[in-house]
Amino acid sequence: MFDMSLELQVFMWFALGAACLLSGNTLRNKYQRLTRNGKLATGIVNGVIDDSWLKIFGDNGIYHHSIRFITADKRWISKSYISLLDDLEKRYSEGESIDVIYNPADPEEFIVGSSPNSLGPIVFMLIGLGLIMYSIWILLSGYI
Repeated sequence: MFDMSLELQVFMWFALGAACLLSGNTLRNKYQRLTRNGKLATGIVNGVIDDSWLKIFGDNGIYHHSIRFITADKRWISKSYISLLDDLEKRYSEGESIDVIYNPADPEEFIVGSSPNSLGPIVFMLIGLGLIMYSIWILLSGYI
């Protein structure tokens, strides 16, 4: 059986927590930037792909939505959108009309929804904070 040293456990949990915290913060900044500077367009869900092999959340797997919309300068954008980080419960149907906020400089960077109030980034940040606190607790309990 593999016995991890105290330092390795602390490092592992701290690194995982820092990665979650950084990822959540990056996603939150992306949402805020697109909400402030992005342009609104109406898109259509072309298809929904269920990655059933990724059923890490029970029935809530990761769903890829193929989204198609037209930009203000009349360019068609069609791209896959992963909705795990936006809302685990929110699944769009094929053919459904949705609001899209896109980056005018790079229209392939977009978020779904006219006013995203995503909990995904906040949840990632809270998990990261919890893992960092857990690593500190492991460290302190190992030396006390």
